[in-house]
Amino acid sequence: MADSTRERVMAAALRLFGEQGFARTTVTQIERAAGLSGGSGAMYRHFRSKDELLVEAVRSRLTERGEWASFLDPDFSVLAWLDSLEPQGSTVDKLTMLCRMGLARLEHDRDVNRILMRDNSIGTDVLEVFRREEYLVFVSAVLRGLMELTDPQRQEQDWEAAAAVVVGAVAHYWLISDTFGGEHPTAVGPDRYLRSIAEMVVARLGWTGTQGEGTA
Repeated sequence: MADSTRERVMAAALRLFGEQGFARTTVTQIERAAGLSGGSGAMYRHFRSKDELLVEAVRSRLTERGEWASFLDPDFSVLAWLDSLEPQGSTVDKLTMLCRMGLARLEHDRDVNRILMRDNSIGTDVLEVFRREEYLVFVSAVLRGLMELTDPQRQEQDWEAAAAVVVGAVAHYWLISDTFGGEHPTAVGPDRYLRSIAEMVVARLGWTGTQGEGTA
């Protein structure tokens, strides 16, 4: 029962932090949102402070990896995984799917992302959890995919920087759309946006069509 209450407190806190900001959210509000008696101090049975609650709630949400868990395996092949999901798809199709999963992950972590990107009152310990548990995982997955897809003659290119650019483009789409109530201000839908990213990546891969459907 204690674990269930702890999870409810973390879920309620993340939602409120994301909606109102960390500083503006009170312990009493968190307790009420979690189904506890507001002002009773019940939160402190599970967390020593609101700051500790924030760190633990962020860590708990980000370690719910789901389909991204496999990417932590050093022997995992992004290309083989994409081939299994989209066996008849072009390279653009597969990269679009990878970007789409990244966008879905950002939505899964919506409250965390809102806290990190809009609230300047949070500490560096929270930022470090996000950097280690989320951002670097996404970047490493994209980097591995790019390296597996790259023409061996072009391995000298800076794919680490390219992976950071791809992740940044996907994250920016989510951030701007969320800021404007869920729709991008240009009215460019996610499928068009993500496919455009994939097409630019394939152009940089430098394929001539002799390796699979590289330019399709």
